[in-house]
Amino acid sequence: MTNLILIAIGGALGSVARYLSSEAITKLNHSLTNFPWGTFFVNVAGSMFAGIIYYFIIKNFDNFDPRLKNFLLIGFLGGFTTFSSFSLDFFRLATAGQYPQAAIYAISSVVISIVALFFGFHLMKLICN
Repeated sequence: MTNLILIAIGGALGSVARYLSSEAITKLNHSLTNFPWGTFFVNVAGSMFAGIIYYFIIKNFDNFDPRLKNFLLIGFLGGFTTFSSFSLDFFRLATAGQYPQAAIYAISSVVISIVALFFGFHLMKLICN
């Protein structure tokens, strides 16, 4: 139960951090282009933080509290950006030498997720119209 509470608190904090970061970056860059800089920044920053945290988990595995790992990686970064989880999964596959699986995972995750979004949107459009 403690892990679930820590994950929930981390997720809430990560979601707020995502909103504030994304809004700030979007306001700074909105006049330059319509590119989604806020989301881009959050995804890149979340992935970088996942790498930093994962390094410390591996380096201090025996002394790293699993509750802190759950709070940071699953909770905070999960609320901040799920792209960090995607990047970390890709990293684990690639560093384990599973290059074909890593490539298939990356390409299929991006392509199929985008296709699924379009499918869901158009399905609702058909149902609701």
